[in-house]
Amino acid sequence: MTNEQFPQERTSGLQVFPSPADGACVSENPPALIWLPLPSDTNDTILYRCTVMDAAGTVVYSAEVCGNTAVPDRILPEGEYVWDVEAVESGVKRGKQRFAVTDRAIPFVRPTVDEVLAGLPDCRPRHLFTKEEIPSIRNAHPEEIGTLRRNIAQAYLDGLPERPHFHTDPDALPYREYFGRFRDFCDRNLVACALGYHLLDDEQAGKFAKTLFLHLCDWNPNGPCSLCGQWGDEVGLSMARCLPAVFDLLYPLLNAKERRYAAETVAMYAEQCERRLSSLNYSHNPGSSHAGRLPAYLGEAALSLWGCGVVPEEILRRWLGKALNIYNGVFPYFGGADGSWAEGTFYSTSYTKWYLPFFAAVARFSGKNYLERPFYRNFARYLLHFALPQYEIHPFGDGYWCTPDSPEWPGFFAQNPFRVYAQVSGLPEAMAYDRRLAAPELFKLHLLDVFLPGFPMSDNCTEPIADAEVFPDSGYVSLHSDHTSPDDLHLMARASRFGPGSHRHPDNGGFALFHGGTALLTPSGYFGRQYGSAHHMRWLNTTKAHNAVLIDGIGQDWTNFRHTGEILSCTIDGNGCRTAVLDLTESYPMLNRWIRTFRMTDGNTVFVEDVIEADHPVTVMYCLHTLSEPAAWEDGFRLERNGCTMTVKPGEEQYVRRTITDKYDVDLNEGEPEEYHVTMPQQYHVYFETEKKEKHELRMKINVTKDPTFPSGSRVNG
Repeated sequence: MTNEQFPQERTSGLQVFPSPADGACVSENPPALIWLPLPSDTNDTILYRCTVMDAAGTVVYSAEVCGNTAVPDRILPEGEYVWDVEAVESGVKRGKQRFAVTDRAIPFVRPTVDEVLAGLPDCRPRHLFTKEEIPSIRNAHPEEIGTLRRNIAQAYLDGLPERPHFHTDPDALPYREYFGRFRDFCDRNLVACALGYHLLDDEQAGKFAKTLFLHLCDWNPNGPCSLCGQWGDEVGLSMARCLPAVFDLLYPLLNAKERRYAAETVAMYAEQCERRLSSLNYSHNPGSSHAGRLPAYLGEAALSLWGCGVVPEEILRRWLGKALNIYNGVFPYFGGADGSWAEGTFYSTSYTKWYLPFFAAVARFSGKNYLERPFYRNFARYLLHFALPQYEIHPFGDGYWCTPDSPEWPGFFAQNPFRVYAQVSGLPEAMAYDRRLAAPELFKLHLLDVFLPGFPMSDNCTEPIADAEVFPDSGYVSLHSDHTSPDDLHLMARASRFGPGSHRHPDNGGFALFHGGTALLTPSGYFGRQYGSAHHMRWLNTTKAHNAVLIDGIGQDWTNFRHTGEILSCTIDGNGCRTAVLDLTESYPMLNRWIRTFRMTDGNTVFVEDVIEADHPVTVMYCLHTLSEPAAWEDGFRLERNGCTMTVKPGEEQYVRRTITDKYDVDLNEGEPEEYHVTMPQQYHVYFETEKKEKHELRMKINVTKDPTFPSGSRVNG
């Protein structure tokens, strides 16, 4: 025996959230059982025994695993259960916790390595589709086929990319600009031409894809194109993402020497994926944003390379097993059963795309579809509240200002985030958006999920969209006056168990307000030239840049993952008043209490009410931000935008000072060379300041009216 004890609280924002939480009613059956490992277990070297007992005390599941996840291999009968985890050698136990299984839990027994490999066909292509599936894919995607032809034409115009020199030549295209352009050649052109070879029977596209593919294989994977090197990982991420599928697609065009050479290149990137996941101990620490896409790439490499004779089968089985273990258990870390994504809308639309080719292959080969799991079923529901294409911006988190056509990050806000997920959800509105967004002029980034065969789904169980919805797993509230109307008044707010960090801002309690997609109250700030600029870190990543509060000039700490929030309630009463109540106390150590309440009383009016208490007198700065210039109006302000007029009026005698400005505290281009200065749309800032008091009861009335002669927003309904 040792004195070492199981941790009961997370010590890092990268760590897993243990689940099921004590007393939880699980959303899927069987549930993934996830725990915080012993502090000394940094490399999955400790053997754990995970045990599940029913209400009578009978053991219904027991497994010994190295790691921090165990998933029963069978459906559990409805009822109450107790589970515990024990370190086998030391005998240290975490302690018993309870969970319940009801008929609302979605049944999904996870796929195994043997099941996936047993269904792997002996043909090429096989990863995205087989030859037999191509006619049905063509028939299902006539408009997308037209876009694919335009993509291929663009690839010919672009030619071959130049090797990166940003690591050695100060006059070369810098890293930020280089990898943005590289995605055009790799993620877009290479994939488009490889797809066109099969889907269009286009021999020219196939030959060009082969030339480009081997050209990229010639680049040293351990140099600036590495996933694990010292010059940034974005080029390597594109290689790891695209090369396995392209290798499978171009297999018939490669001779024996070329196949081996290409397979060895794919294997090198797979080894880097595994190395990076291992160095992070990803199953313990899945909060690393970039690493969240690597399990899929590792699994795809294993399937694409199977049978090539380049990598031993035991290694391929290990790669595939690691990928399946992550998707069977801790993934998606940033999402929960409600379908929301903690890193915000911008990142959600891409990070829910990367793994779809792997999921499709697993579903086709094993008959088990990961999209049956609750998060994936409900993701389109989150999109319908937070990712509608007609909205000017999409709070929250980094990239909230970007759209699919943004030249800053083209296509990273997915051109069609509803693809695949609309059909999974069965929601008519989601399917309408999927049809509307299916065939842009060019596919910019996400081509690998466009022409996948259908996913086998059981009966859908997603409930219809409501005007007041809460997403507690990631911490979002959505209040609509009428979500089916083009003149919908829509308030979004954040109060999340995911504190700030990575792409998440210190903005618990922050909110945004829209009318028909027109942004009236918004977050403020940008990346600047790139992630990590002075403006990004010292403005965008501060509470002052968001519609929240400062206490004596101090906001939430971007470096403290414990600065969290909680959604207490979200309701619609008998009079149609939509109300959400948030507790933001944990984000402000200097406060005893901060409760923020939103009340949407009709299609024109929102009240924001705050109760802020401290054990000593404090000053509150109430921050609001807009995209159109506000004008002083009574004690508040007024603005006009896209035919909307918004007035914001504070409670009488609550504030002693009001400031309206168009200046950031840190300029957008501060610290950047003049040749890399960026120009972004102007933003405006309004600050209200109180006198010092121990208790503040604040009230803000927001009224929105629409010029009836101005065109309404473009809402798509099913």
